[in-house]
Amino acid sequence: MKWKEISVLTEGICIEAIAGIFHRLGSGGVVIEDPQAARKYENQEEWNPKLVSPDFLAHEFVLIKAYFMEEREVVEELQSCLEAVKENFNVECQVFIDEVRDEDWESSWKKYYHRFKIGERLVIKPSWEDYQPQSGEVVINIDPGMAFGTGIHASTRFCMKFIDQYVKGGEKIIDAGCGSGILSIAAAQLGAVQVLAMDVEELSVKIARENVELNGLSDIITVKLGDIVEEIQAFETDMVVANITAEVVSCLIPEAAKALASGGYLFGSGIVDSRWPGVEKQLKAHGFVIEQVLQDVDWIGVAARKE
Repeated sequence: MKWKEISVLTEGICIEAIAGIFHRLGSGGVVIEDPQAARKYENQEEWNPKLVSPDFLAHEFVLIKAYFMEEREVVEELQSCLEAVKENFNVECQVFIDEVRDEDWESSWKKYYHRFKIGERLVIKPSWEDYQPQSGEVVINIDPGMAFGTGIHASTRFCMKFIDQYVKGGEKIIDAGCGSGILSIAAAQLGAVQVLAMDVEELSVKIARENVELNGLSDIITVKLGDIVEEIQAFETDMVVANITAEVVSCLIPEAAKALASGGYLFGSGIVDSRWPGVEKQLKAHGFVIEQVLQDVDWIGVAARKE
């Protein structure tokens, strides 16, 4: 199968807006190449300079890439949406189009995606690597394919850390915008007894189901196509995990407040720091107490408890 890779070259201030546009257009996956974020890790022990060119690190612009099936015609609508981005953020956006085959995507992941650990217990491992877990470690096998959710991006790592910290066993959890299913799998591996994973993208649902089966968790995790903001009231839940965008998290908060009992948790991520004040205000207005806020460059994650 062939895919169109559509890239938007711009400034960091509008990352979330453009990623949101790509998701609304039905992208099968969004990748953000942010040199500012990369530079933060340049001097850390795990840094591998071979994976990032010096030229990339010197740039100030950001590249947001999205993937669409070859037959999808989205460029005209994208250009129209980008006009609004330019006007609202006072930035320039350049669009580039390339072609990617399934086998190219797969070989790229296998070259650059390797095992790593998040929090105290969670080890994220691509299925093609062998690993013997150490005492107390919980291994998540993941083939991200063309769905969002590898564990590498700050927004996913925030939610993984919250899951590692707050899931004690026996919880019913909703994963809003599940992508690859990585957060649902982490929750189930740590003891959640029931997980509903939902996404509006058919490709994400397909990949999430494959990853759930890969981890042997089909009896705990149900993956469903749909909009959780519209359907959340039909399900019982102790925790809601939403690694999406600030806009969608804000829309979800009032509904999550109704669905969660006192003491339940909402973990929100995918929030650009400029949009955090609005999300914070929405949480407080709907009876949530903010317990933790994590930040990495301009990305925010929040753990909030329903009073």
